[in-house]
Amino acid sequence: MNSIDQLIDTDYQRLSGTWVLSSGVVDGQPVPEEIRKKTRLITSRDKFTLSTGAQTGTSEDGRFTIDPTKSPKTVDSVQGSGPDKGKTLLGVYEIIDDNHKRACWAPAGKPRPTDFTSTPGSGHILQVWERETP
Repeated sequence: MNSIDQLIDTDYQRLSGTWVLSSGVVDGQPVPEEIRKKTRLITSRDKFTLSTGAQTGTSEDGRFTIDPTKSPKTVDSVQGSGPDKGKTLLGVYEIIDDNHKRACWAPAGKPRPTDFTSTPGSGHILQVWERETP
């Protein structure tokens, strides 16, 4: 395994698990508290399921590909269900520490975000995740 494959493998391991949405912003608007509280992301290597799906801006399931060599790190997510089924959302991600990560997504068909912001009119989906503790 070369060093890039090792980087990718390490990030997939660190991204895997069950995550709670600690904050979310869609097109400049905060995700409502009652939705935020019940949003769980379960990631297993390159597959994901999301408990609230479209309510927080993405589909309920799909696959994603990461590139940890870019700055910021990039992620491409193929939507497995919902209105954007089969489409790819382009995003950026950051592993803050073992229990926190964040991502910013552009709507399907739009260019990849370059930072972690969601302003009104951008369409960007900003998500901050905290690992769920058993």
